[in-house]
Amino acid sequence: MNTKIDMHTHVAPREAVKVADKGGNWHGVEFYRDQNDKLTTSFGGETMALPWPRKMETPQDRLKSMSERDVDVHVLSMSPLMHWHKLDRNNAKSYAIDVNDDISDYANIDNKRFQALCFLPLQDTDASIYELERCVQSKKMMGAMVATNINGMDWDNDRLYPVLEAANKLKCLVFFHPTRGRANSWLKNYHLRNLIGNPLETTVAMANIIFGGILDKLPNLNLCFAHGGGFIRQGVGRFNHGYSVRDEAKLNISSLPSEYLKSFYYDTITHSEDGLRNLIDIVGIDRIFLGSDYPADMGEPYPVDFVNNSTLLSEEEKEKIISKNILSFLK
Repeated sequence: MNTKIDMHTHVAPREAVKVADKGGNWHGVEFYRDQNDKLTTSFGGETMALPWPRKMETPQDRLKSMSERDVDVHVLSMSPLMHWHKLDRNNAKSYAIDVNDDISDYANIDNKRFQALCFLPLQDTDASIYELERCVQSKKMMGAMVATNINGMDWDNDRLYPVLEAANKLKCLVFFHPTRGRANSWLKNYHLRNLIGNPLETTVAMANIIFGGILDKLPNLNLCFAHGGGFIRQGVGRFNHGYSVRDEAKLNISSLPSEYLKSFYYDTITHSEDGLRNLIDIVGIDRIFLGSDYPADMGEPYPVDFVNNSTLLSEEEKEKIISKNILSFLK
């Protein structure tokens, strides 16, 4: 039987949970429980409450939940709401090290059922490269989960390029996840900052990587994008048209934008069978990984069932999504 691997799941560092339960400071970040008893993290006037169940799972609780959902392996990454990229240099480095040591130790409780992606202090390029190398080479982590923007800086920025170069050399996976969305300031109602803002962030990250020529320089990069690539399915035709009529859209790239989409990986979180089928038809079945966003409320709670129950996928396609496509990245 094939191993069922959910590559998009999140965890909170256990030390951060301990600090939050008492209320306190960890590496310059405040952790506490809000009025609804939600785990909350705050820095520089910005506050984030995790949309998770109030009670934090133990690893044993999580294994039980995984089995109930017919999932064999969780790839763990820190909640994106805990990605703080405005910390000073010393706190940024120590925060990343302690976070990654915690996630690595968590995964090692049962390394047949847990794998991990590290967190990078991306406000510091050198520290990020060091931490990526340490986690992939020494901690045997699969790669890194990174934000779609770093304090408003996009991934075509020269300051971030060395991080991608390092990931390319390590042949590891870089998973892009929206956080600190730049539309949050005006998408204030109806949870639109997530419903629209999160997939918008992912689409912008992909666009900057494509039009910035990153894949022309590093064609073998292993980049994966959350939530089925955001709005990329709807936007790719417009990208191609822009490339054909606007000089600035073809300045750095050698092919149609749609061709670059086939070089990325994507998770299955489309919340729609038709959407997943459409994504596969655009990028190819080999580029799709199973994902749930566990334990977030906006995730896909039963990802294996979502794929297996689809009438629009062949058995071979289901097998690739649930297991085969990501196997080469597992440690």
